Parts: sequence; C-alpha cells; structure tokens
Amino acid sequence: MDIGIRDILTLSDKKEYVVVSKILYENKTYLFLIDLNDEMNIKICYLNDDEVIETRDKELNTKLLPLFVEETKKIVENDFSE
Repeated sequence: MDIGIRDILTLSDKKEYVVVSKILYENKTYLFLIDLNDEMNIKICYLNDDEVIETRDKELNTKLLPLFVEETKKIVENDFSE
C-alpha cells in the first residue's frame, strides 16, 4: 500500500483522515493522521501490509511525535521553496 502525505484515508471508525506526516522508524512506516471533520481527533498509525493500525503505545507515540514534526517541517520548507 502506497500512502502519501495529503492522502485521505477512511479508517474503521468510518471517519476520514488526512495524512499529515509519514516517517520510517525501526523498519515500520508510521502515519500522523488528522480527522478532516475534527482537527482535535488525531491518530498515530503504522502500516502492516495493506492495513493501517493505530498505535496506542504512549511511550512510542512520545518518541514518534518529534520525528513527525521534523518531517512535516521539511515538507513545508520544501513546498515554500519552490
């Protein structure tokens, strides 16, 4: 499954999320998602074959958040430099 930044995903909760950031950490691809209708509803997920699975590991999520921020910063800088 090839998911990119700005892609829209519908998860099992039947809500639509936009992919805000995507990183590779310890050989897994993680996604930072924001609900299109409720920006306070965020999810950190990983890809497992063709499945998007939410991670509820608070310690892992705490490690991933700064990585998402750095990746998003690169994307924004790249978008504005063109």
